[in-house]
Amino acid sequence: MSRKRKMASITSAGLVFAMLLSQSAVADLGTEQVKAAENTAKWVDTEYVVNGDFESSINGDGSITGWTKSTGSGLFVTKDEWAKNNTTQFTKIKDITGDNSLSQTIKNVEPGTYRISIDQDGQKDVKSGLYVKYLEQAKELPATTDWDNWETVTTDEFTIEAVQDVDICIGGEVTNGYWGDIDNIKLQKLYEKEADDTDSSEENKKGYTISVNQTDVAVENGDTVNLEAKITYDGKEISELPEGVNLWWWVDKWNDHIDGLDDGTLENDNGSGKTLKAAYTTKSAGKYYVVAQLKDADGNVLGYVCTTITSKAPEIDTSVDNDDIVVAKVKDLSSDFIMGMDISSVITELGSGVVYKDYSGKEINNVTDFCKFMAENGINHIRVRVWNNPYDSNGNGYGGGNNDVATAKKIADACRSAGIKMLVDFHCSDFWTDPSKQMVPKAWKGYTVDEKAAAVEEFINESLNTIDASKDVVDMVQVGNETTGGFIGETKTDAMCKLFSAGSKGVKDYNSDVKVVIHVESPQKNTLTTWSDNLENYNVDYDILGTSYYPYWHGTLSNLKNELSYVQTKHNKDAMVVETSYAYTLDDSDGHGNTVREGNNDDSADATEPFTVQGQATFIRNLINAVNEAGGLGVYYWEPAWITVGDTTGLSEEAAAARYEANKKIWEEKGSGWAASYGGEYDPKDAGKWYGGSAVDNQAMFYPDGTATAGLKVWKYVKTGAKVTKIGVEDIETADVTAEAGKEIELPKTVNVTYNTEKVAENVIWNTDGIDFSKAGTYTVEGTVKFSRKIERGAYKDKTTGTTKCTVVIKQKNLITDADDAGFEKADNFTADNKIVDSVSSTKDDKKSGAACAHWYNGGTDTAEAEITYKNAITLASGEYTFEYVGQGADGDQLYAKAVDSKGNVIAKGDNVTLAGWKNWKTPSVSFKLDKETEVTLVVGIVSAKGGWGTADDLYLYQTKSADKSDADNGNTGDDENKKPDTPSTDDNNKDNTGSGDTNKDDSTSKDDNTTNGDQDSNTGNGDTATQPAKALTPGAVVASISDTKTTVKDTKGILPDTVKFESKKVTDEKEVAKVADVVKDKIVGVKDVSIYELNLTDGATQLHQLADKVQVTMDMPFALADNEAIKVFRVDSDKLIACTSRVADGKLVFETDHFSTFAFVKVNTNAGTKAAPAGAAKTSDDSNMYMWLVIAMAGLGVSIAALMNRKKEQA
Repeated sequence: MSRKRKMASITSAGLVFAMLLSQSAVADLGTEQVKAAENTAKWVDTEYVVNGDFESSINGDGSITGWTKSTGSGLFVTKDEWAKNNTTQFTKIKDITGDNSLSQTIKNVEPGTYRISIDQDGQKDVKSGLYVKYLEQAKELPATTDWDNWETVTTDEFTIEAVQDVDICIGGEVTNGYWGDIDNIKLQKLYEKEADDTDSSEENKKGYTISVNQTDVAVENGDTVNLEAKITYDGKEISELPEGVNLWWWVDKWNDHIDGLDDGTLENDNGSGKTLKAAYTTKSAGKYYVVAQLKDADGNVLGYVCTTITSKAPEIDTSVDNDDIVVAKVKDLSSDFIMGMDISSVITELGSGVVYKDYSGKEINNVTDFCKFMAENGINHIRVRVWNNPYDSNGNGYGGGNNDVATAKKIADACRSAGIKMLVDFHCSDFWTDPSKQMVPKAWKGYTVDEKAAAVEEFINESLNTIDASKDVVDMVQVGNETTGGFIGETKTDAMCKLFSAGSKGVKDYNSDVKVVIHVESPQKNTLTTWSDNLENYNVDYDILGTSYYPYWHGTLSNLKNELSYVQTKHNKDAMVVETSYAYTLDDSDGHGNTVREGNNDDSADATEPFTVQGQATFIRNLINAVNEAGGLGVYYWEPAWITVGDTTGLSEEAAAARYEANKKIWEEKGSGWAASYGGEYDPKDAGKWYGGSAVDNQAMFYPDGTATAGLKVWKYVKTGAKVTKIGVEDIETADVTAEAGKEIELPKTVNVTYNTEKVAENVIWNTDGIDFSKAGTYTVEGTVKFSRKIERGAYKDKTTGTTKCTVVIKQKNLITDADDAGFEKADNFTADNKIVDSVSSTKDDKKSGAACAHWYNGGTDTAEAEITYKNAITLASGEYTFEYVGQGADGDQLYAKAVDSKGNVIAKGDNVTLAGWKNWKTPSVSFKLDKETEVTLVVGIVSAKGGWGTADDLYLYQTKSADKSDADNGNTGDDENKKPDTPSTDDNNKDNTGSGDTNKDDSTSKDDNTTNGDQDSNTGNGDTATQPAKALTPGAVVASISDTKTTVKDTKGILPDTVKFESKKVTDEKEVAKVADVVKDKIVGVKDVSIYELNLTDGATQLHQLADKVQVTMDMPFALADNEAIKVFRVDSDKLIACTSRVADGKLVFETDHFSTFAFVKVNTNAGTKAAPAGAAKTSDDSNMYMWLVIAMAGLGVSIAALMNRKKEQA
């Protein structure tokens, strides 16, 4: 399993350039600046310090080449890809306390006057606690000024009288919670200037100098390198050499260049000695040293420069011609790189009647042949999960493959026949485990930590002896699955590590050659760094740290590489990706909702490839390349075989519902769904509530009919590359533009077209005829894209153009009139009440737009709160307003928006919005009503946990209602109750919010559909803005549903585009139905039945949600009604129900709505009483009107009674 790790090297030229950049960038930042020259002397960097710039270390190096670290020191070398002022490596000070030091003995220092120079950056206005110590002297490093704000600190000068060794040390007690970096530790020497030297800024340039345009170049055999010399005399460049001075070009292979070749061709004007240009064409693989030497008439050398040309054999094009997919070859791919598949569900899939097919159409109906087919396509490793006892008390399987020890043995036997090795993944639970769920097996319930340790050691050891008694298949074992936050019910690090150690012992006692794997996830949260440190601190005996990597949640490939490298360089452990997958389509094929689907996890910034077979293959190739470059062992793809047991694709609604019901019976009986209802005995909150089919059938590598997709070939093609003979279009990008009402709008000139061969920015022409962008709203603009490639395959075959759309969001006028203030472009008008806000106008942190943003970092030990106040009070007329902004940051940090009057009284404070990671932008907001003209001050609120960080940007204040209750003059229609429009429905919100790193592949809907008030996915003003079509339907026009022509929409006022399409679809997914039903039953009394429908309006590829006015929907009665029963219609918005006016006419249900999304049709008992609304429940418009009229009626009755009593008194 071990293999030599490959570490990226940096060419010497690139290294020098990077160092020069970093040094020039920090030269003027020091508190004791290093001056380039003085009147009589200058300080010059020496070469005495070894690895003072830390470039000789490997990224992540904890040993730090050339330096001695104090015992237990946590200092290590790294680099920061986000930094601008220092792009090279440096030593990191983070999450460490106590004595930490680096020391070095500098050998044989010549006599002279010296000082030590060191660069530092770090936590603003905080001292690190470190000192520079030398020759029994010490200087404390001053407070650092901010991240990436490097400054140079120098010590007092000291004198060396005779050659001696000098000990230097950078060390001390690191300040608790401090973070920062040090770099470029130098010993500088003071040189006196010559008395007659009047040039104080540069070296004396008397005489000749020579340089060439290239000194170090890499080429392929047969390439020609063009060289040109630059000659100066007394500092001035000359273009022609004078008489008696010649420039000779020749190839050197003597002295230091004995390894040089000279079999190439040198061209230099036939050796005239007067040409400043030469060209050298290489022939063989190796090094060529081409010298340019300047000589006078007497043969004296006036100047010399050498160019090193490294030539290598041209890379042979091994690409396979095929008609399926394009795959770029992964260079320098290790021969033993793990190409892995997790096929845990395959036996229950086969048992459910699934038949797989190879590329020739041959059926594969057993697990042995399946493994052989995997091996034929480049797979060399299989992963299988194992649960302790995934059965209820009656022997019914929990589902998810019913993966017990016996199932693992069957797959191990198949692997042996196919010549494939196996990784056994012990969840150490009776069912699914993930970061938020690590349940104790039933048999171990009530065990202490020590008892669990004994049990896990015994279980793993005995299970392995059953699974692979001959010990020739299993070569890796996972102790736990995604154990980032817990293991076997334990969440404390020491207890978890004790259990890891026990499991590891069970593995090693079975076979000492088997590698132990610990599995975490969320690499974007630096979990590999954290857990590799934890495992070392608690002396856990393991070999490999594995991680899940799903691009929808887990950050960039660059960050993944850094995490994998850290494990190897800091702890000398191997690392790999043990789970990944990517959707090849957004369609579902079994009736059970998928984790990745339209509107859910489909718009992650890091899921960059289209959801096609080619896109899936490209993702896998890029991941393999990244892991290989980082020195990782390999990649495992999760569940490529978990396809539908009954295809629902293309069926009518009735036929699909029937097929879904049949599928449910198979999932229950065979265990081939993600969970069966029987799992509720063990896991009532998850499996017991949301059991069902496969949530990843669209991420498989087999089509619904069992045929292998072309994507499966990628595992072989990464070794050779693959190209196609015919070009097709995979995806045409859509565009989004946001602008403010009244301002000029610029639509993009190009959009990206993803061909199967490459991604190209192609020209687009937008059709804006008839569209008025002067008022706020959402507009859809169609565009025509011209292809620059000849299209010979796919949907666009033989076409020269394609279509796309641009969604234009026109926002209301921003009442923060200073655009620089709205974007934090300047700091003048902001104050912060807590130092965790380290900048109110940072140009180096992650901004949403413009050049700056506000930034915070909580370096303290506790949760901290801060408020950023916009000091410029804004005078607002009476009316209704909304203030919002965007923010992103550490998981768990929170933001809120607040409005305050001139006396400091809080007008309104919005809900806290929880952040969910880097560049996952959220929109905190607050809506408020003013009864009179008021000066309003805006506040950005921050609640940050220890170590929390983030940025805020794009302040936006706008009016939603004017004082006369009408809409503000901006095209916004508002909603029925003159309040802020409802939060967008679940298909618009929080698409990629996976909570605390919980990727839970099998329970997508329950996790990924949860939304938070005010937590919108885009900054579009007030949520769903009105849609104004370019060309509308005739008033009264009727549009029938494309899936059920009996259900229609009547456009009474002509507000819908004439190209609109309407679809009505009953929701059959039990998970989703149960979720909405719970909300209904919690808020409505007398519920007898609930039916859920998705009602969708689309204009081409754009969904229309909020309309400019109401339309009328007519449909068949969803229920038969008895005398004491009625139907109520509600639009569902997360946990809110918005009532719709409805009636029954001619046996049909008719209702009105101005918003299309999810609707609940509720059969109620009209004799039932009322239910008090729970806290936070939204009042429906019907209820509000009823209460209002009831109050008026009671008041009127009271007045009438009082008048009558007075009259009777007067008569008496």
